[in-house]
Amino acid sequence: ELCDFARADAALARIQAIAEQTRQPTQRWNAGFTAAGVRCARGELEAGERLAEQALQIGQEAGEPDAAMAYGATLIMNRMYQGRGAEVIALLEQTVANVPGVPAWEAALGLTYCLIDRRPEGAEILKRAAGQHFEHLGYDQTQMCGLALYADTAAQTGSVEAAAMLYELLDPYADQFVWNGSSSFGHARMYLALLAATLDRHEQADAHFAFACAFHHEHGLRVWEARSELGWAEALAERGESQAAREHAARALDLAREHGYGAFEPGAAAILTPHASIET
Repeated sequence: ELCDFARADAALARIQAIAEQTRQPTQRWNAGFTAAGVRCARGELEAGERLAEQALQIGQEAGEPDAAMAYGATLIMNRMYQGRGAEVIALLEQTVANVPGVPAWEAALGLTYCLIDRRPEGAEILKRAAGQHFEHLGYDQTQMCGLALYADTAAQTGSVEAAAMLYELLDPYADQFVWNGSSSFGHARMYLALLAATLDRHEQADAHFAFACAFHHEHGLRVWEARSELGWAEALAERGESQAAREHAARALDLAREHGYGAFEPGAAAILTPHASIET
């Protein structure tokens, strides 16, 4: 969360060494799902998913009650950003119904609806959450994830009132990386950028986007770099700055195609070839 990835990597290596030395099932499961989350944070979705599957097996054999949930979080996030959200939407809906004590799942459902072109349903979930001023997100390790997911949903649906509330809630955490121990969602300033763009605060949005793109690139967080670049491209295109929009869209599209982030391809391609659908 503090963006100290060198120390985080060292800590993970220590956890893995202890797990290997002791062969204690809970230690091995903890090391396994954490390593999976780190791989996914760096945009290595397939490699992260393989590690998550191994951790699931270890956790189930050890009787860990949260093993399936930790694996499910990895699977759902990966499918969301691979452009395969439709494959897990039923699982996500079931999870929301079965685990009401983790309201961030509903935030994930709202964004996934947006990513599979069911934006009205995503907007409805966001509206309900905004009606509670997002206070239903408890002060636990999933709170920031929930706020980030709702922020992306607000951007996807152009929900200005919710965006204003979310900006105020996220702003105190502007220096943090969104991470809950097994899943990540990028730097908080990426979401502040998306929200500022939704609120037509263009200079503020550009400053946040510039930071987020540079930060994600510098630290090799490819999936979040792609999301940052696409968000900036869309914000620039919306206000008519087409050349700059195309430059960021091209970067997003390259990353999406190289690493399998199918959720970002259509938006980036639409900016680069705005008349393709008409010509077709």
